[in-house]
Amino acid sequence: MIPAHIEEKLRMFREETYEVLMDKQQTKLKEKSEAGKVSLTCMAQGELLIFPSPENHVLPYLEGQTKGATACADKFLFKFEQESGIWDLHIMEFKKTIDISSARKSQWQFTMGIYNARAIAGFLGMQIRNIYLYSGFRNNKLAGEQSMIALRAGNSRESQKMIRQYFDLTAAVMFG
Repeated sequence: MIPAHIEEKLRMFREETYEVLMDKQQTKLKEKSEAGKVSLTCMAQGELLIFPSPENHVLPYLEGQTKGATACADKFLFKFEQESGIWDLHIMEFKKTIDISSARKSQWQFTMGIYNARAIAGFLGMQIRNIYLYSGFRNNKLAGEQSMIALRAGNSRESQKMIRQYFDLTAAVMFG
């Protein structure tokens, strides 16, 4: 059961901005933008607090005119560990195609997503133990056939380092 002090604070949130799932319950995680359009079925293993569209509700204090200030990942899932009372944070970002440019953008969206998710957790009084990052995509241009420009960029040490970092930090899932 989600702690009472968190349930009490959740009442201050708009109902459409979050969803609570109990063990074995399911929901659809949807991304509507063409850049990452996807629909996944999520089955809770334990208790989950889901924020299905955090990119639409970033910290209002951030300057929207500053490039990247209001970037955010697509989904936040907080999983409650009953015995310890601690939460694990799962952050998801969906892309239609993953390439060097979209991987760089995703890394920034993950960074800003972590800031925003930690702000939510702080408000709710949640202690976060681990943060997991997930990247879902349909087309992988980081591996496989690429344009000549992309191949030249792939020879760049900086690009290669970024690609390794991206896959080291995220659990990548390819959608068919």
